[in-house]
Amino acid sequence: MASSAPARTSPLQPKDWLRAASLRLASDGVESVRVELLARDMGVSKGSFYWHFRDRDDLLSQLLSLWENEEINWIEAAVTGVHSPPSRWARFIHRCSAPDRLRLEVAIRSWARKERGVAFRVSTMEKRRASYLEAILGEIGFTRSAAAQWSELALLTYLGWVDRASRDPEFQQSGPVLSELLSDMILAASSKSLHAQA
Repeated sequence: MASSAPARTSPLQPKDWLRAASLRLASDGVESVRVELLARDMGVSKGSFYWHFRDRDDLLSQLLSLWENEEINWIEAAVTGVHSPPSRWARFIHRCSAPDRLRLEVAIRSWARKERGVAFRVSTMEKRRASYLEAILGEIGFTRSAAAQWSELALLTYLGWVDRASRDPEFQQSGPVLSELLSDMILAASSKSLHAQA
Protein backbone atom coordinates (compact mmCIF):
# COMPACT_ATOMS: atom_id res chain seq x y z
CA MET A 1 0.00 0.00 0.00
CA ALA A 2 1.51 3.28 -1.09
CA SER A 3 2.00 5.93 1.55
CA SER A 4 0.16 9.21 1.06
CA ALA A 5 2.17 12.20 -0.11
CA PRO A 6 3.00 14.76 2.56
CA ALA A 7 0.72 17.78 2.56
CA ARG A 8 2.13 20.94 1.09
CA THR A 9 2.81 23.67 3.56
CA SER A 10 3.64 27.31 3.03
CA PRO A 11 6.80 28.65 4.65
CA LEU A 12 4.71 31.69 5.54
CA GLN A 13 2.14 31.62 8.31
CA PRO A 14 -1.20 33.46 8.39
CA LYS A 15 0.32 35.99 10.78
CA ASP A 16 2.88 36.91 8.11
CA TRP A 17 0.14 37.71 5.60
CA LEU A 18 -1.80 39.62 8.24
CA ARG A 19 1.27 41.63 9.19
CA ALA A 20 1.86 42.54 5.55
CA ALA A 21 -1.83 43.37 5.13
CA SER A 22 -1.77 45.60 8.21
CA LEU A 23 1.22 47.52 6.84
CA ARG A 24 -0.53 47.92 3.48
CA LEU A 25 -3.73 49.07 5.17
CA ALA A 26 -1.92 51.64 7.30
CA SER A 27 0.16 53.04 4.45
CA ASP A 28 -2.23 53.01 1.48
CA GLY A 29 -5.73 52.13 2.67
CA VAL A 30 -7.91 49.05 2.36
CA GLU A 31 -7.97 49.25 -1.45
CA SER A 32 -4.27 48.39 -1.46
CA VAL A 33 -4.78 45.20 0.56
CA ARG A 34 -4.80 42.93 -2.49
CA VAL A 35 -3.40 39.46 -2.79
CA GLU A 36 -1.05 40.21 -5.67
CA LEU A 37 0.43 43.25 -3.90
CA LEU A 38 0.94 41.39 -0.64
CA ALA A 39 2.58 38.49 -2.45
CA ARG A 40 4.90 40.93 -4.19
CA ASP A 41 5.71 42.65 -0.89
CA MET A 42 6.70 39.32 0.64
CA GLY A 43 8.42 37.90 -2.44
CA VAL A 44 6.19 34.84 -2.76
CA SER A 45 3.73 33.50 -5.30
CA LYS A 46 0.13 34.61 -5.14
CA GLY A 47 -0.95 30.98 -4.95
CA SER A 48 0.60 30.52 -1.49
CA PHE A 49 -1.97 32.97 -0.12
CA TYR A 50 -4.73 30.41 -0.62
CA TRP A 51 -3.04 27.90 1.68
CA HIS A 52 -4.17 30.14 4.55
CA PHE A 53 -7.16 32.20 3.41
CA ARG A 54 -10.26 31.46 1.36
CA ASP A 55 -10.12 34.80 -0.43
CA ARG A 56 -9.46 38.49 0.09
CA ASP A 57 -12.64 38.94 2.13
CA ASP A 58 -11.44 36.26 4.53
CA LEU A 59 -8.13 38.08 4.90
CA LEU A 60 -9.87 41.41 5.55
CA SER A 61 -12.16 39.86 8.15
CA GLN A 62 -9.20 38.33 9.97
CA LEU A 63 -7.29 41.60 9.69
CA LEU A 64 -10.12 43.49 11.39
CA SER A 65 -10.36 40.77 14.05
CA LEU A 66 -6.63 41.11 14.69
CA TRP A 67 -7.05 44.85 15.28
CA GLU A 68 -10.00 44.23 17.62
CA ASN A 69 -8.17 41.55 19.59
CA GLU A 70 -5.05 43.68 19.99
CA GLU A 71 -7.16 46.56 21.32
CA ILE A 72 -9.14 44.33 23.69
CA ASN A 73 -5.99 42.64 24.99
CA TRP A 74 -4.30 45.99 25.56
CA ILE A 75 -7.28 47.41 27.46
CA GLU A 76 -7.65 44.28 29.58
CA ALA A 77 -3.94 44.27 30.39
CA ALA A 78 -4.08 47.96 31.26
CA VAL A 79 -7.09 47.49 33.53
CA THR A 80 -5.48 44.63 35.46
CA GLY A 81 -2.00 46.20 35.56
CA VAL A 82 -0.34 47.80 38.57
CA HIS A 83 -0.04 51.28 37.06
CA SER A 84 -1.71 54.23 38.78
CA PRO A 85 -4.69 55.91 37.07
CA PRO A 86 -2.64 58.94 35.88
CA SER A 87 -0.01 56.55 34.52
CA ARG A 88 -2.69 54.55 32.69
CA TRP A 89 -4.05 57.75 31.16
CA ALA A 90 -0.55 58.68 30.00
CA ARG A 91 -0.02 55.20 28.56
CA PHE A 92 -3.33 55.43 26.72
CA ILE A 93 -2.35 58.78 25.18
CA HIS A 94 1.04 57.41 24.20
CA ARG A 95 -0.51 54.37 22.57
CA CYS A 96 -3.24 56.12 20.62
CA SER A 97 -0.96 58.92 19.41
CA ALA A 98 1.98 56.75 18.30
CA PRO A 99 2.57 57.49 14.58
CA ASP A 100 2.32 53.87 13.39
CA ARG A 101 -0.88 53.28 15.35
CA LEU A 102 -2.39 56.57 14.18
CA ARG A 103 -1.80 55.64 10.55
CA LEU A 104 -3.60 52.34 11.14
CA GLU A 105 -6.47 54.05 12.97
CA VAL A 106 -6.89 56.58 10.16
CA ALA A 107 -6.99 53.77 7.60
CA ILE A 108 -9.51 51.76 9.61
CA ARG A 109 -11.82 54.78 9.97
CA SER A 110 -11.60 55.37 6.22
CA TRP A 111 -12.47 51.70 5.67
CA ALA A 112 -15.40 51.98 8.10
CA ARG A 113 -16.91 54.79 6.00
CA LYS A 114 -17.22 52.39 3.09
CA GLU A 115 -18.53 49.25 4.82
CA ARG A 116 -21.34 49.14 7.36
CA GLY A 117 -20.10 45.94 8.99
CA VAL A 118 -16.67 47.46 9.61
CA ALA A 119 -18.29 50.63 10.95
CA PHE A 120 -20.30 48.60 13.47
CA ARG A 121 -17.22 46.77 14.75
CA VAL A 122 -15.24 50.01 15.00
CA SER A 123 -18.12 51.65 16.92
CA THR A 124 -18.19 48.73 19.34
CA MET A 125 -14.49 49.16 20.01
CA GLU A 126 -14.94 52.89 20.57
CA LYS A 127 -17.48 52.12 23.31
CA ARG A 128 -14.90 49.88 25.00
CA ARG A 129 -12.36 52.67 24.89
CA ALA A 130 -14.86 55.15 26.33
CA SER A 131 -15.60 52.78 29.22
CA TYR A 132 -11.89 52.37 29.86
CA LEU A 133 -11.33 56.14 29.92
CA GLU A 134 -14.34 56.66 32.16
CA ALA A 135 -12.94 54.13 34.65
CA ILE A 136 -9.57 55.90 34.72
CA LEU A 137 -11.14 59.30 35.34
CA GLY A 138 -13.32 57.83 38.07
CA GLU A 139 -10.24 56.44 39.81
CA ILE A 140 -8.48 59.79 39.49
CA GLY A 141 -11.34 61.34 41.48
CA PHE A 142 -13.93 62.52 38.97
CA THR A 143 -17.57 62.06 39.86
CA ARG A 144 -19.39 59.42 37.83
CA SER A 145 -21.17 61.99 35.67
CA ALA A 146 -18.00 64.05 35.13
CA ALA A 147 -16.00 60.93 34.26
CA ALA A 148 -18.62 59.93 31.69
CA GLN A 149 -18.71 63.43 30.21
CA TRP A 150 -14.97 63.94 29.94
CA SER A 151 -14.26 60.45 28.67
CA GLU A 152 -16.77 61.09 25.89
CA LEU A 153 -15.18 64.45 25.10
CA ALA A 154 -11.71 62.90 25.02
CA LEU A 155 -12.89 60.15 22.69
CA LEU A 156 -14.63 62.66 20.41
CA THR A 157 -11.46 64.75 20.29
CA TYR A 158 -9.49 61.66 19.33
CA LEU A 159 -12.03 60.61 16.68
CA GLY A 160 -12.24 64.14 15.30
CA TRP A 161 -8.47 64.26 14.95
CA VAL A 162 -8.42 60.87 13.22
CA ASP A 163 -11.28 61.87 10.93
CA ARG A 164 -9.54 65.08 9.88
CA ALA A 165 -6.27 63.22 9.32
CA SER A 166 -8.06 60.63 7.16
CA ARG A 167 -9.36 63.40 4.87
CA ASP A 168 -6.40 65.76 4.96
CA PRO A 169 -2.94 64.12 4.83
CA GLU A 170 -1.21 67.45 5.52
CA PHE A 171 -3.13 67.82 8.78
CA GLN A 172 -1.43 64.71 10.15
CA GLN A 173 1.95 66.35 9.51
CA SER A 174 1.28 70.00 10.39
CA GLY A 175 -1.88 70.03 12.52
CA PRO A 176 -2.11 70.01 16.31
CA VAL A 177 -0.39 67.14 18.07
CA LEU A 178 -2.97 64.65 19.31
CA SER A 179 -1.11 63.72 22.50
CA GLU A 180 -0.90 67.40 23.48
CA LEU A 181 -4.61 67.94 22.82
CA LEU A 182 -5.57 65.00 25.01
CA SER A 183 -3.13 65.98 27.77
CA ASP A 184 -4.42 69.58 27.81
CA MET A 185 -7.98 68.28 27.91
CA ILE A 186 -7.44 66.10 30.96
CA LEU A 187 -5.65 68.94 32.76
CA ALA A 188 -8.57 71.26 32.05
CA ALA A 189 -11.01 68.57 33.09
CA SER A 190 -9.15 67.95 36.35
CA SER A 191 -9.09 71.67 37.17
CA LYS A 192 -12.79 72.07 36.46
CA SER A 193 -13.67 68.95 38.41
CA LEU A 194 -11.68 70.09 41.47
CA HIS A 195 -13.30 73.52 41.43
CA ALA A 196 -16.75 71.97 41.14
CA GLN A 197 -16.10 69.79 44.20
CA ALA A 198 -14.60 72.61 46.29
